[in-house]
Amino acid sequence: MDEGEMKLAKIADKLLYPAALLASLSIWLVAVRAPLWLDETLSYWQVSGGFSKIWSRSVQMPSSFAYLYILWFVKSVLGSQEIALRIPSLLAMLAASYFLFRAAQEIFDTEIAFISCILFCLNANVVFAAIDVRPYAFALLMTNLAIFALLRWTARNDMRYAILCGAGAAGILYFQYLFGAILPAFAIYYLALRGRSIRASAGQLAALLSSFALVCAPLIWPFVELFRTRQAHVFENDRRELSVLRTTLFPFKLLIIFAGTVVVAALLRKVKWPGRDCSLAALLCPLLAIVPLAILFGISAATPTHVFIPRYCLVAVPGGALMWGLLIFRIDSRWLRGICCVCLVAITVFEYFSLPSARQHRASFKQAYEFVNADVAKDKAPVLICSAFTESRFEPMPADRTSESALVSQLSYYPVNAPVVLLPVALNDEAIRIGSQAVSAAAQRRQRFLAVGNSGSPVLEWLAGYSRGTFMAQRIADFEGTVVVEFQPLVQ
Repeated sequence: MDEGEMKLAKIADKLLYPAALLASLSIWLVAVRAPLWLDETLSYWQVSGGFSKIWSRSVQMPSSFAYLYILWFVKSVLGSQEIALRIPSLLAMLAASYFLFRAAQEIFDTEIAFISCILFCLNANVVFAAIDVRPYAFALLMTNLAIFALLRWTARNDMRYAILCGAGAAGILYFQYLFGAILPAFAIYYLALRGRSIRASAGQLAALLSSFALVCAPLIWPFVELFRTRQAHVFENDRRELSVLRTTLFPFKLLIIFAGTVVVAALLRKVKWPGRDCSLAALLCPLLAIVPLAILFGISAATPTHVFIPRYCLVAVPGGALMWGLLIFRIDSRWLRGICCVCLVAITVFEYFSLPSARQHRASFKQAYEFVNADVAKDKAPVLICSAFTESRFEPMPADRTSESALVSQLSYYPVNAPVVLLPVALNDEAIRIGSQAVSAAAQRRQRFLAVGNSGSPVLEWLAGYSRGTFMAQRIADFEGTVVVEFQPLVQ
């Protein structure tokens, strides 16, 4: 490297890449004030009853009790505003980015570490999880910590990092069991690296496994309970595997910009072919990206449990960022690598700050419930609300909002100020029983009522058909797919 290139390297490492990283982090804040969506209201409900109820409420639906205790503490200190509830995830994702940067430094150099970290921060699923009132940012934090500890351990044979790797790997499971799909990648990498010399490091390997088992011990009963009730948490497979794979590992903008950069580099003869200098990265990075995705896809293909969805595929994003760093490392020009990175950051940041849809975190009940509260303010007409939880297909619906059932959580943060009747998400026997009783009660009092549910809900369609001749059903509002239907009694 000549003097000019050394000066460019210093400028890039001290100014260009840190500025690009800060710009990447800024897009996390675009939707930080957005209303809570369904699963976030569940997290709020699980901590809203106080410290003593967190454990019992966490076992009702698959939830990370470790995350809930953190959320409860932050809520107690900072309050219950949306932005306050999102601070834990923001801080956890910042820490996750730091450990990914450190892991990339172990494999590459500082420049590629910056690029890998920037690609991680720009990933759409990471941007979503960074402000989500759910445990996925913490799961990524533990994942990246475990990757960093694994690299340090295998490079230095240090007992401390062996223990840290085992504890970090176990810590992943405290926040999301399915992120454990990355653990086989750790094992494959270690066996490939040390297959013939395992005996020499048997003591450190035993320490790693012992720390993993010790930290995992409190998770045995919650996992058994989750496995026992697994059928109640099954998602319908909407067959979007290619879309999930693309957003996880192959974002369209990154593909186009990288392809253009490679073409220019090839014309300038600035493409390096893989050599022994990248053998470590060539082994580890694809493993971290491909193995967890293959496991999640296999579970979805072989069982009714659909887990190949963006929030679970997040586990492969660190490996994907490192894999792209490996590819960009083969471009033998700091100028081209810098231009590639800056173009991607500029386009992504522009999109997030210019598109109104980027300011919405996910569909929320807030607007619909505010509309309902204004509509029923005078007569307090009853409101039938279709649950949005898939668990409502199997669990009995709570009779009132004071119930300790998690199904009331969608009314916890944004309440409805009127008598509420909760219905299942699916049209089953319980939906027909509860719905018919509510319609009969309203007919006897000749009282109008409202119904709220997803657009195209079979329960809303059944209510309209069942009440025909007694009530006139009319859709009066639609908020991002959440519809409000008014049932007016017919004059007889």
